[in-house]
Amino acid sequence: MYSSVAVVVALTTLAQIGTVMGIAIFPVIAPRLAAEMGVEPSLVGFQMSLIYGAAMLSSPFLTWIVTRHGACRAIQAGLLVSVVALVLALLPGLPSLIVASILLGAAMSVMTPAAAHILFRFSPPKHRNLLFSIKQTCVPAGWMIVALVAPPITLMYGWKWAIVLVIMMALGMIAALQPVREVWDDDRKPQSGGVRQQAREGMVLLWRVAELRWLSVASMFMSGVQLCLSSFAVTMLVQEANYGLVAAGVMLSVAQGAGVTGRIVWGWIADRFGNCLELLLKLSGVMVVCCVLMAFVTPQWSHALMAVLFLLFGASAIGWNGLFLAEVARLSPPGKVSVATSGAMVWNFAGILIGPALFALIYRVNGSYAQTFGLLSAFAVAGFLFLLLTTRIARRSAELAHD
Repeated sequence: MYSSVAVVVALTTLAQIGTVMGIAIFPVIAPRLAAEMGVEPSLVGFQMSLIYGAAMLSSPFLTWIVTRHGACRAIQAGLLVSVVALVLALLPGLPSLIVASILLGAAMSVMTPAAAHILFRFSPPKHRNLLFSIKQTCVPAGWMIVALVAPPITLMYGWKWAIVLVIMMALGMIAALQPVREVWDDDRKPQSGGVRQQAREGMVLLWRVAELRWLSVASMFMSGVQLCLSSFAVTMLVQEANYGLVAAGVMLSVAQGAGVTGRIVWGWIADRFGNCLELLLKLSGVMVVCCVLMAFVTPQWSHALMAVLFLLFGASAIGWNGLFLAEVARLSPPGKVSVATSGAMVWNFAGILIGPALFALIYRVNGSYAQTFGLLSAFAVAGFLFLLLTTRIARRSAELAHD
């Protein structure tokens, strides 16, 4: 029962939703939190960069937890660290928020490799793209839940109660995972290699396989665009499109909901037609177009037109991750899925480190969120070009194997 695909997908997805909500809560409540702390809401971009910078630096060095203690225990540890971080965030002052952000990044860094390890073990190859995509709905689902629930709670009771809600969910998931731990972690190796050995192995493996290398670099640019959308959409709509906080949260939930649906649909398409990289390339192209269109957002836009833009933006910029992780797992040597994933996530987290901070810096120069989204299209174009390179290498490899 505990090793059934449905149970594995459901529990790994819910567990990652717990950590994603801990990160998503801050951009969604940014206008109210920033006002209370006396800082600019745009500074949330630097917080997102701090979180994912910590994740990027932690990722290669925490994979040993998966190997030595088991992937399920690693997920529980990530959830517990998230709880500690959110408790710190309830304390007054910027220093506690900075420490909380670093801990949230460390927690996030172990979650994806651990979940990929479990899912690869228990998923049939013919449905792997779909199952990885379903599991990766955790990211937009977490953001969507926060975007819908946190603004009303913040307006009625204050932003601290929105954080408390996330803490309670994370604690519940730690308890829910305990019954499956023995089954999921029966492949753990208590005498496995140390931290330095596994950190080095992940980066060497990534650089040795050309498709893995350039796919990971492409993910850096795509993830940067994704987090800029999630981090600045609410503030842009409130400050430049005359939306209220709740209405802006609903619009962000449209994008996140499209990301949830997109991840499942794209995974099904990739499994059915076997075109994972080609599909990623097309989604990257849509992402470029959406960045350009965001530059033209004004208060005169109708809600329907805005919803269409956010739906397309969400389906592309938020819907690609499951395909990326499934492709990383497919290209990984046997038994090295968590190692390869941790190496790939270094690049992925690097984009999230660079993207929001760069966005915040550009905004401070031009003073327009909409125009800054337009300039973000250059970031999206870079991702498209590296994906194009990856697909060409893959085609060449397939032709050589066929000959």
